[in-house]
Amino acid sequence: MFNNRTFEGDNVPKLTKWLYCSSGMFRDLCYQFVSMFLLMFAQYCGIGKNADYVAMYGVITVIIIILRIWDGFNDPIMGFLVEKFHFKWGKYRPWIFIGAVLSSIITVLMFWLPFHGWAYVVVFGITYFLWDFTFTMNDIAFWSVLPSLSNKEKIRANLTTILSVFISIGSFAAGGLVPILSSAFGYTITYKAFALIASILYVASQVILVVFMKERKVDEVTEKNEEKMKFSELFTVLVKNSQVRSSIIGILLYYTGASILVTLGLNYFYFNFGYSQAGTYQLYFTIVYALATLIAQALYPVITEKLKVKRMTLFTITSFITVGGYILLFAYVFLNPFDWFILLCVVAFIVFFAQTLIQMVLYIMIQDAIDYNQYKLKKRRESAVFSLRAFTAKMGSSLQQLVLFIALFAGSLLTISNNISGFETEAIAQFGDNATAVGDAVRAQADAITGFANVDLWQRVVYQVGFTLVPCLIMLACFLVVRFTYKLNEQNHSEIVASLEKRSETGEIEETLVYDFEKKNK
Repeated sequence: MFNNRTFEGDNVPKLTKWLYCSSGMFRDLCYQFVSMFLLMFAQYCGIGKNADYVAMYGVITVIIIILRIWDGFNDPIMGFLVEKFHFKWGKYRPWIFIGAVLSSIITVLMFWLPFHGWAYVVVFGITYFLWDFTFTMNDIAFWSVLPSLSNKEKIRANLTTILSVFISIGSFAAGGLVPILSSAFGYTITYKAFALIASILYVASQVILVVFMKERKVDEVTEKNEEKMKFSELFTVLVKNSQVRSSIIGILLYYTGASILVTLGLNYFYFNFGYSQAGTYQLYFTIVYALATLIAQALYPVITEKLKVKRMTLFTITSFITVGGYILLFAYVFLNPFDWFILLCVVAFIVFFAQTLIQMVLYIMIQDAIDYNQYKLKKRRESAVFSLRAFTAKMGSSLQQLVLFIALFAGSLLTISNNISGFETEAIAQFGDNATAVGDAVRAQADAITGFANVDLWQRVVYQVGFTLVPCLIMLACFLVVRFTYKLNEQNHSEIVASLEKRSETGEIEETLVYDFEKKNK
C-alpha cells in the first residue's frame, strides 16, 4: 500500500495535484478548530466556574506561549529529521501519515477528557504539548511537498492558489459553524462533536493522500546531499540566504497580525452583539471573510499574470489598504454594532481581500527563495525552509495569545467568560445531554451580561485596540521589512531557474554567481 510512488519532470500528475490540494481542506479544518477554539473551550467550559478562574486562564495562556515558543524551535528539528531520514515509501509521506494519525487522536482527547479546575489546566498542558508535537510532524512534511513538486513558477503559483482555496474552505467551515452551533447547543456538546468529526475527516484525507500521491523524483546526488545534512545547516539557511530570512520575518509578522484579528474576533461578537446573536453575526462575518479570501485567491493569477502587476507592487498596494482598513475597524467601536453592521462587513471585506493577496505574495516569495538557496548554496532544503515557516506560525500564535489575554484582562472582560462558564456547567448538570435545553438555559443567563448594552464602552475600546490597532502596527512592520530587504523579483528568479536547469543538464556549476543578494549584484 505504501509503495514509493514517484514522477519525473515539472508537470505534476493530476491525481497528485488534486489530492494534495484538496486534503488541505480537512487538514486545516481540524487545525483551525483547535487553533481558534481550544482556548475558547478552556475559557468558557474547560476551567469551569471557579474563584481562581483568572489565575487558571492566565496559567493556560502562559502554557500556550511557552509551548508555542518551544514548538517553534521544535519545527527546525522536525525539518532536519524530514530532510535527513528518508523511508522506502517516500520522503514526505511517512511523516504526513504518522503525524496525522497521532495528532487526530490527541485532538479528540483535548476536548473529551472530563477534567475541570486545576486538574484541567494540567491536562491541558500535557495534551496541548503532545498535539503540537505530533501535528508538526504532519505540518512540516505537508508544506515541504509544495515547492518540491515543480520548479516552474506558473505551476507553483497554480498549486499555491488551489491549495489556498481548499485551506480557506476548511478554515471557513470551522470558523462559521462552531460559533453558531455553540450558541444553539452550548460549548461543551458542540466542541466535543466537532472535535470528533474534524479528526476523522483529517486523518482520512491524509491517509488517502499518502496512499495515492506521487512524490517528485530527485537525482541521486541531491538525495545523498540531503541525507548528509547537518543540524547546523538549518540555521545556515537563515544566515547565508537573505531572501529566506526576509520572507520568513515577513511571514512571521503577517501571521501575527492576521491571526490577532481572527482570534480576538471570536470574543468580540459576544461583547458587542450579545451571546444569543453572536453566532449569527459571526457567521455573516465569516461569509464575508470567505468571499473576500476566495475572490482574492481567484484573482491573484489574473493580477500577476494577465495584468502583469509585479509582486512587490501588489504587496505595497495591499499593505497600505490593510493598514487603512484596520484604522477604520477601530473607529467602528463608537457606532451601534447592529445599525452599522453592513459597514463593518464592507471594511472587513477590503481588509481580508488585501491580506489574502499579501499572504499569496509571501508564499510565492518563500518558494522562490528556496530556488535561490539551491542556486547559491547548491542545496534546496525545502523541509528546512518550511520548518522555519512553521516556526513563524507558532511564534505568531504565541504573540496572538498574549495579546488576547492582555486585552481581556485590561478590559476586565474575563469575569464575563467566568460567569458563562458557570452557566454552562450548571446547565449540563441539570439537563445532561439535552443540547437544546442546555443551549436555552445558557442563553437566558448569558444575554444579560453580554452585548454592547451590557459591556461598558471603555471595556470595548480597550478590546478594540487589541483587535485592530495592534495588528495594524504589525502589518505595517511586515511591509517595511519585506519592501526594503526582499530583492528576488520575477526577472532574476526566472534567470536563476534557467541556471538551475542548465546545471541539471550539464552538471556544471558556475564559479561566479550572477545573483548574490548578500553581495552587490553585478
